[in-house]
Amino acid sequence: MTELPSVPYHPTPPEKARELLSLAELGEGEVLFDLGCGRGNILIVGAEEFGARCIGIEKEAELVKQAREEVENRGLTGQVEIIHGDIFDPGFWAHRGSKGRTVVRNADVVALYLNFDMHEVLRPMLEKELREGARVASYEFFVRGWRVYKERPMLFVFRKGDSF
Repeated sequence: MTELPSVPYHPTPPEKARELLSLAELGEGEVLFDLGCGRGNILIVGAEEFGARCIGIEKEAELVKQAREEVENRGLTGQVEIIHGDIFDPGFWAHRGSKGRTVVRNADVVALYLNFDMHEVLRPMLEKELREGARVASYEFFVRGWRVYKERPMLFVFRKGDSF
């Protein structure tokens, strides 16, 4: 069996999360997913500052615990859901969130702070699952094979129907 890629955890600074979500034009009431959400920094900014409904998935139990605690401390439990799981688990792509939202398929914006190797594995899954007009917002790494829709230094946004 081929070993799947991984990436060491580096938290997204809130100011970069804000800039990334702004570039992606995340709107109030839209659905934001963060694949590999760590402590939930992107999700928290998405909920607090953009009014989005947010779902993150993280495989490291300690980071899930920290993210859930921060979400609770900020009073965002009805707006942010943290799933303990692996983005490469086929079951994740069929998972239904506790609020009845299908993971990824209903996303308006998918946030990524991963690397090229992880993008390579996720790219066909995102191409299949996302609906027309959904945006993928990536911090530091572009997605090879997709045309950039919008960008700033180290921030890349792709849009289904325009970029892939």
